[in-house]
Amino acid sequence: MSTPVEIDELRARLDTAERHVRTLAEAVRVLAGGLEGGPLEEAGRARPEHAARLAHELLLAAGLIRAGEGSQEPE
Repeated sequence: MSTPVEIDELRARLDTAERHVRTLAEAVRVLAGGLEGGPLEEAGRARPEHAARLAHELLLAAGLIRAGEGSQEPE
């Protein structure tokens, strides 16, 4: 049987995992939106690049990656 301290630790870990899943879902939504591009969208617009940058910023802000991870640019 779990002690109250163990239960609290498990709840904290679950809360953290749930926040990470929400952040990952938002990053995927942003990426998908950037790739969709509708028929009325102007040509040459940098929508995928903007979406990728925003998704990267979401992951950074949530602490899921460190600066420089996932970047194609030299630091």
